[in-house]
Amino acid sequence: MAVLKNFDSEIERIGGVLAAMRDALGPACILLAETARGLILPDEEDLAAEAERLAAEMPERQAIEAAMARLVADLATEIDVSAREFDNRDLPTRLETLIGYMSRAAKYRRQQARWRSPAPLNRLAELLRRADRLAGLVKSERNFLIGQRRDSEGDLVTLIDHRPEIIDKLRGDDGTAMTGLDIIGRTEPAIKVFQDFVAGLNARVGTCNILLHKLITDTENLLILYRMVADASRQGDAGLKPELFPHLAPEIERFSNGMLTLHGLDRRRYRADQAFAERFPARETADAGGGAGGFRLPTIFGFKLIRSR
Repeated sequence: MAVLKNFDSEIERIGGVLAAMRDALGPACILLAETARGLILPDEEDLAAEAERLAAEMPERQAIEAAMARLVADLATEIDVSAREFDNRDLPTRLETLIGYMSRAAKYRRQQARWRSPAPLNRLAELLRRADRLAGLVKSERNFLIGQRRDSEGDLVTLIDHRPEIIDKLRGDDGTAMTGLDIIGRTEPAIKVFQDFVAGLNARVGTCNILLHKLITDTENLLILYRMVADASRQGDAGLKPELFPHLAPEIERFSNGMLTLHGLDRRRYRADQAFAERFPARETADAGGGAGGFRLPTIFGFKLIRSR
């Protein structure tokens, strides 16, 4: 229960920070749009303030991205643990071993009860719920950033394409208002601020893509494991409906229709894990969670039918 509350509270915290960061993009977007529309450079003070804001925001942005990555990595680890438990389900527990010394029949009955217990399937359903919330968080951020990037890139292209007109306005009608190095000193820093802004949006979209790619490949593994556990325990998967997991609806639907297969999954999982590990070193992500140690990225999916080769 504590883990459940911690996950949900962390999702809420991250969502709040992301919402605030979206709002903070507003002034820069407006400044760029107005500059592109009027072809008149902003005041140097406004540009300097925006450049300072972009620099000051970077550590907070990196921290919240690392926090999202920690949740994705923790989910992957729990999936891996569940898979290994399923792999080793035929091994008796310590209690079952002790019972076996007195009665093999009693040991077998206890094993049968464990295999048919709804607990493992309930745990996997909870992991799917977390994956759905994570997917919703990342997809929402990604969709917003893509829309903002599209608009801001268009404004930046307009600004660069009309640079000669901006320069003419700086020179004045008689060509003496501003010349030479003064013009370069006004135009280039302004364009650089806006280029850095758009580049930052693009980097954020890339980060969301990396998080989402890993999350979806891990979720596909989780769904396959769910089916295997359900079959082994002789429980159906009727409760696994797309409407229960709105942010994973395509994956759930493919699973329900029998279209989710192992073909190519190991290769995609390897690429997703590699990109994730390169973008989020273990120490950085562990620090985001406040823990003393790092996490282990599971590069091999535990149960035998899906183990990477």
